[in-house]
Amino acid sequence: MPQRTSNTDRDVAEGFVPPRLTNHTPLQSQDIFWSKFYILSMCSLFATSFVIWLETEVTKSISLIDSIYTVVGGSVSILALDTILAIIISIVWFVLLKLSVRPAMYILVISIPFALLSLTMYPLIMSYRDSWGGNTTQDRAMRWTSLVPALMGVFWIWFAVRSRSALGRAIGIVQLACKILGENPSLIVLSMGTLVSFIAFTWAWFGMFARVFLKGKVVVGTSGISTWILDQNSWALGAWYILMYLWSWGVFSGVQRVATSETVSQWYFHRHVQAQPSSMAVVSASLSQAGTTFSGTICFASFLALLIRLPILVLPRRVMAIVQTFFFNISPGPLFALTNPLTLSYAAMTVQSLVPSSRGISNLRFIDLGAHSSYQNSWTAYRLSKLLLSSARALTALALGFGAWVHAAQDVNGGSLYGYIVGMMGGAIGWVVLGATEGNLSMIVDSAFVAFAIDQVGNHGGHCREADMQFGGFE
Repeated sequence: MPQRTSNTDRDVAEGFVPPRLTNHTPLQSQDIFWSKFYILSMCSLFATSFVIWLETEVTKSISLIDSIYTVVGGSVSILALDTILAIIISIVWFVLLKLSVRPAMYILVISIPFALLSLTMYPLIMSYRDSWGGNTTQDRAMRWTSLVPALMGVFWIWFAVRSRSALGRAIGIVQLACKILGENPSLIVLSMGTLVSFIAFTWAWFGMFARVFLKGKVVVGTSGISTWILDQNSWALGAWYILMYLWSWGVFSGVQRVATSETVSQWYFHRHVQAQPSSMAVVSASLSQAGTTFSGTICFASFLALLIRLPILVLPRRVMAIVQTFFFNISPGPLFALTNPLTLSYAAMTVQSLVPSSRGISNLRFIDLGAHSSYQNSWTAYRLSKLLLSSARALTALALGFGAWVHAAQDVNGGSLYGYIVGMMGGAIGWVVLGATEGNLSMIVDSAFVAFAIDQVGNHGGHCREADMQFGGFE
């Protein structure tokens, strides 16, 4: 299997070019502790699920009560329909991007606010049409949640107007990503393999997750109404299952990102070299690297993103400063850089572990991960291209999530108070499945941006004229 030579932990030197895939000895694994930790955690998850399966059983009294287990079991059909719809939308979106990128992007920019307005009105109206007359906590939560698409629409209009000067370059970046994908068709196979694998894992997880909420008992109240009372540890177990699901999605996505980054690196720097290996050979070698050399780095990066990146958005600044100081003591690297997906792409191209990569990528002048970018035009065009690609994915996730929520809240078991659980599952299906197209192109954009930034060290560049024009704005 083709392999690459390794770099020591260092920043990218002037004139550095990522090496070609060659038949050298295998590289030493990076951050190996975290891959072992992830495997141990997954073994614990499946062992816990097996014990719960032995301890619980579905009785007739349980099947007649509104609970998380019954609502998830009763929503299998709508979740399967969501999966099929997401696959169809993913294929249609991919075909549109392949046939005509620029018209599809312009239509998307105009239609997004109207689509978000529809997603605001649908749950708002349907929250008044359930069997409780719209007076439950779930109905009120649905009405408040319906404001999220409206706020997203306002943000979309503001950002599109603010970044309108970079729209042409952003679309050019998407076109470049489509060109790279067209010349490396095996990346499509990689993306579809990731999608099928994670969908299979998702459905297995659905069964294990629902079974957790069978730990409890039926209590008959004074009015004769039966209520399902969960064990106290069921919510904690459920939170752990969700944590492991999100971490697993990060690992699956990280494997695809590393393999994509190495493939794009080979295309960017070595596509004009004679005796080129086939696209399948390059992707296979890159995937092998992702599953061996970088498995620990992938697990470490996804774990940090899960535990750090989300709290950054919600914790007060002073509390976040304390958290940042704590993590700096155990992992001395820029906190945002450690959790940025670009760092994993950089690590794959330079063959380094995560912490040195976070320091190295922070020193690239075109990738400023601080509060204010030194190269605002390049950063704006890159972010806008990512926003354009992720918009269809977010729309699909919101539409399928709200549809599943309304269906479960009004039709499953005569209307379930746990419909929001099904809504989150439906949204997750939409987000994951659309990742087969948008996620693939988005990773290519990330990888091309990192390759461009590496190429510009020492003001050299020149390996890819299209990237110099779109990312750098060079004539």
